Amino acid sequence: MNDENGQPPPSDADGGQPPPSDAYDSQPHTQDFPAYQASAPAAEYPGPPAWEAPAPTGTKLRVRDRVLVTASIVLSLSLALVFALPAMFGNTSTNDEPETLQRVGNAAQSSADQRTGALGSDLRAGAVFLQTNDAKGNEVVAYVRRANGTLREVGRYATGGKGSGSFEDSAQGLVLGSADGETSPTHIIDKAELLFVPNAGSDTISVFRVKADRVELVSETPSGGEKPVSITVSHGLLYVLNSGEFDDRLIIGQTALENCTHGQLPSVTGFRVTPDGSLKQIDGSTRLLTATGESGCSQIAFSPDGKTLVAAERIAGGKKDKATGFAKGALLTYPVYPDGTLGPVQLTEPTGNGPFAFTFTKEGALLVAQQNGGPTNDAGGTVMTYTLNPDGTLAPVGKPVFTSGTDTCWIVVTNDERYAFTTSPLGPGRISTLTVGKDGAMTLLHPVASAPDGRNIANSRSGTFLVDVGLSHDSRYLYALEALAGDLYAFAVNENGTLAPIDKHHVVNLPSLVDGWQGGPFGIAAY
Repeated sequence: MNDENGQPPPSDADGGQPPPSDAYDSQPHTQDFPAYQASAPAAEYPGPPAWEAPAPTGTKLRVRDRVLVTASIVLSLSLALVFALPAMFGNTSTNDEPETLQRVGNAAQSSADQRTGALGSDLRAGAVFLQTNDAKGNEVVAYVRRANGTLREVGRYATGGKGSGSFEDSAQGLVLGSADGETSPTHIIDKAELLFVPNAGSDTISVFRVKADRVELVSETPSGGEKPVSITVSHGLLYVLNSGEFDDRLIIGQTALENCTHGQLPSVTGFRVTPDGSLKQIDGSTRLLTATGESGCSQIAFSPDGKTLVAAERIAGGKKDKATGFAKGALLTYPVYPDGTLGPVQLTEPTGNGPFAFTFTKEGALLVAQQNGGPTNDAGGTVMTYTLNPDGTLAPVGKPVFTSGTDTCWIVVTNDERYAFTTSPLGPGRISTLTVGKDGAMTLLHPVASAPDGRNIANSRSGTFLVDVGLSHDSRYLYALEALAGDLYAFAVNENGTLAPIDKHHVVNLPSLVDGWQGGPFGIAAY
């Protein structure tokens, strides 16, 4: 780090080059950090992810292609016969549709009926998951979702690791999906097969398989660093953000200890993940973030196509906006190499201050929640949209949009991309609704979504310190973790974007602020 933070920059002997200490100009821009760039993948590495597989050349078809072509021809002939035979010999069905198509439709409807009927009894049909983050022994708390969005606790399952016992200022602290990708908190695929959990107190990652009536621990693997707090999965790859912190406390005396500002430097590490949930660390995959001890690291996530890894840092070296005095922070993008390692990092100065959590639209627009001064800037929280270009750079879309909340941190977007919801835990806490345009640009709709009129904080029907938030896979219900009291809130998403409270569960017992509260659970995943 620079002299302002009391730590020397990387030495030339290490080939290091510190981030520029001078103020950035007013336009977002990118910069590479050569000392932390991975070398090009060697030929002996395993096969590339699907998106990097070379296309067949010439007219010669591979065996698999020949099989697919043959199957396509057979299917086409079969369908032709289905329609032609009734015309030739008379249709024996009493309906207008051929019997074969009728049976296919009936089977699909039966499958849909079974899935709906499983709501309330099968975690694979609808569920919400939390982690207790208990320092004595971390647990996953599983709730099955009923058809009306209310929840029933199914059980608590030991991760095999330990939590930090302190609230972690991060996002994507719990991920639901499969080896292929994520279902929640970012909805890229529609599978609820595996649950990925970072154990912040024991530096491991636990993976559970989701069963109908329980979750089963299938692996626990060292995270490759100190204190894992955020996870992302795509195309058989998993990356974890290790904050590097040794001190698990959130509050020391009367002072809050900023995350990713003490201990080791924050870093990311990659793993291969199999369909059954086994993890294997990828050699050479560990990368530092901005290589400073004032990071405020908060989240990592893959882009929807899996080709880019994005990381957010709220503080990023203590850089401050000249006009406001608030930390600018940084957004980092890394191309994902075919062998699972990361290419050269590109750093983008955010439009606004203090990027915290983010999510993506299906087209790859990046929606970012920004603290913008946090508790020192009442009602100053904002959101911002960026376009993720093919080369991994970020381009701002419009200007920051104020949410009316203080310390805007977490964000999710509905499947139809009509609404985005953000949580602001401080001053007082709230959930805000924003509309999302075709280009991802957001507009504030309801400053207080849980109030009947969408505006009056005095009539808000939610907790005071709402943090992590998740949507059911049909986006009809929203679930939020209240980390001050250890409660879980459930809301129905109304057509106009307001939220109606429908359920509440007490998850963990936490001491009060007076009695030494250090926080507790973090992370939420819903389906």
